[in-house]
Amino acid sequence: MSQSKLKSQLRQRLRQQRNALTQQQVEANARIIVEKIVTSAYWQQSQHVGIYLPINNEVDLTALLHTEKTCYIPSVRGSAMQFHRYHQQLPLITTAYGLSQPKFASCHKQPQLDLCLMPLVGFDTQGHRLGMGGGYYDRYFENNSDTVLLGVAHAVQKHEQLPTDPWDVKLQGIITEQDWFLI
Repeated sequence: MSQSKLKSQLRQRLRQQRNALTQQQVEANARIIVEKIVTSAYWQQSQHVGIYLPINNEVDLTALLHTEKTCYIPSVRGSAMQFHRYHQQLPLITTAYGLSQPKFASCHKQPQLDLCLMPLVGFDTQGHRLGMGGGYYDRYFENNSDTVLLGVAHAVQKHEQLPTDPWDVKLQGIITEQDWFLI
């Protein structure tokens, strides 16, 4: 079976597991994970933090937008991704996939992020991340050496060993409601 077919089947299965969580489980997990993040050294040592707006039972980190940190949220167009500084008046649009994001700007200066908290569909304990399949985070961070990349997930999204491609960007850690996996 091809690598892309294998990843596609895994995505489908892991999405089903995440979508099977009740709203109460999703909310409880988010509270635990946000608490772990804000008490971590990664958070304490960071000023500029990339986060995402959740969709389809992803862990909701929006409580972090209202902290003393400067937070940035992603916007995508075509195969490109950029991060915009979050503020209360930041206008958001909804994409065809149902994602809320700032309007993509062609002449946007990219921030230097200290930390990026990344959504994922699946992960393994070696730091591999299975995303939605668009490769946005992989392309954005392909030459990264400065930003700490942490995946955020529910424990049910763990897979023993994910198939990987040479362009997949590894994470330095993954946070779930049950564990911190540091790589």
